[in-house]
Amino acid sequence: MTNTVSSTLDRLRILITNLENIPPYNIRSPSNQPCRASVAIIIRIRPNNLSHDNNNKFDFAESSTNKSLQSEGINNEQKTNLEDFWELPWVKDGEPEILYVKRALREGDRWSGQIAFPGGKQDKTDFDDLDTAERETFEEVGLDIGNRELFLCVGALDEREITSTFGKNLLMVLCPFVFLQLTKETPPIEISGSEIASTHWIPLSIFFDLNITQKWDPVSIDLSSRLAPNSWILQNIFKTLIGRMHFHCIGLPYSDVDGITTKKLKLWGITLQVTSDLIDVMYWQNEIPPRRLDAKRPKFDYWDMNFFVWFFLRNNRKNYKRRMSDLKTRRKIWAEGWREYFTATKKSCIIATIIRTLFALLLIRKLPRIIFIIEKKIINFTKRIE
Repeated sequence: MTNTVSSTLDRLRILITNLENIPPYNIRSPSNQPCRASVAIIIRIRPNNLSHDNNNKFDFAESSTNKSLQSEGINNEQKTNLEDFWELPWVKDGEPEILYVKRALREGDRWSGQIAFPGGKQDKTDFDDLDTAERETFEEVGLDIGNRELFLCVGALDEREITSTFGKNLLMVLCPFVFLQLTKETPPIEISGSEIASTHWIPLSIFFDLNITQKWDPVSIDLSSRLAPNSWILQNIFKTLIGRMHFHCIGLPYSDVDGITTKKLKLWGITLQVTSDLIDVMYWQNEIPPRRLDAKRPKFDYWDMNFFVWFFLRNNRKNYKRRMSDLKTRRKIWAEGWREYFTATKKSCIIATIIRTLFALLLIRKLPRIIFIIEKKIINFTKRIE
């Protein structure tokens, strides 16, 4: 493959090459929080030319060249077989798509109603993180991604820590795995249980459209209920001093059940960050990518909070820009940037709270004087009218 990139299929091939050559960043779970979770990023190639159904009955999963794809990972023989896969007519003319799920609205679910990848927490019966991703995906959407005749695990993205608000407590370690569907027809999706509300195949090309990915259409959340869940007094204080937090959101267009009405899925939070990691690995190691999907850090209602956060992150921004052409290093710097962001946010909250408190005390102290001046002006104005 040359360095000339002309389609999302080329980007997909670069992704597989990079995942093979660059090991993911792994995180060991601490003894005080052993919880781990895995998600499956499932990519299929949807045939654009339906005439292939009639003229070419060759299905990669049924071919003899696919027999070596029974083991995990990609060896030399499998590289050759993947080259055969890319040459299939329905693949060459196809459109890569990524599977997302919309979680059901459930009370007590931290990610209720959000867009996500299939997956879930590790069970004691799971052999490893990959086994968790395969089991959870089958339980949630009915896809047997562990079947190497239907799907191939092409690698893993960097693991990441999932924390509570402002990174205070570690909740779990998230392990994202990337799967490529090898068949022309997608096995039927069967939603089971009450966790998933719907599934959506989103074209990969959308994530390379800057008009969609860089549009500021935030999701706003009220931090007060998270910072002080048991005190309405503290909640009102935090609302006044800090305000709301606004997360960058990408509106993913999709057709409703009628096939005509266009709606949008709100991609934000952890799933947006993992998607951004995925797209970032679709560029050559020495290629300077465009702005990351999650480049816009969360903002606040008040300008001073945003200024302080921006100021505290200045070194991280400089380091990232300086190492933009180094895929390995920029991934690490960006991941560290989120930890630095939470630290910067906590510092900014403290500074903004002190400034607002001092201003309020100064105002209270000067209030009698201010009232006296106002009353005097009113009296003078009244006398002039008379």
